[in-house]
Amino acid sequence: MDINKFIQICTRLAQEGVVVNMKPKEDKRKVKISKDGNYAGPFAFRVNFPAGFRPNVNFLEQFERWQKLEFPSPYLNARRFDAADPKTRKRALAVIHELLSLTMERRMTSAQLDAFHAECYLPSQLLLCLIKHHGIFYLTNKGVRSTVFLKDAYVGSNLIDKCPLLQFNDKFVALCGRGNVDLCNSKSSLQAVL
Repeated sequence: MDINKFIQICTRLAQEGVVVNMKPKEDKRKVKISKDGNYAGPFAFRVNFPAGFRPNVNFLEQFERWQKLEFPSPYLNARRFDAADPKTRKRALAVIHELLSLTMERRMTSAQLDAFHAECYLPSQLLLCLIKHHGIFYLTNKGVRSTVFLKDAYVGSNLIDKCPLLQFNDKFVALCGRGNVDLCNSKSSLQAVL
């Protein structure tokens, strides 16, 4: 077909009101999805999935939508937000992220988080919500107490940006040549100090 004839046909169809789409249809599956879950954007959290976690394409698509979902500021009063709204649930995670970011060790026990529960209008099943977002938070259970860690603040088990007080404590412990000694626990630990 001659190109001039093709242009004449398209011009005549456009004059008659027929729309001609010249773009080929895109296949949604060909869109590149980040395997690590990190997306650029103002509302996205930095994510670090566990080593053995192998997400499927459907999970990554849903997670990408969730990462791009905007949410109200964690510093706003939460009383005016609907608890069932996904934006409000994402805001609750942002509140916990901010709380952990403000601590020296970037971690809190569940009892410490409960102190902020009523004031910040956090969800009733907060620990389940944190377990669901295992790429952002790490939960550990020792006995009755559980501790929530902010994953992006750690590389392995080492804190990335240590507070000067924590650096001083580490140097002091290293100079003493001892690990953390609990003087209140037993007589043997007391004898080790004397």
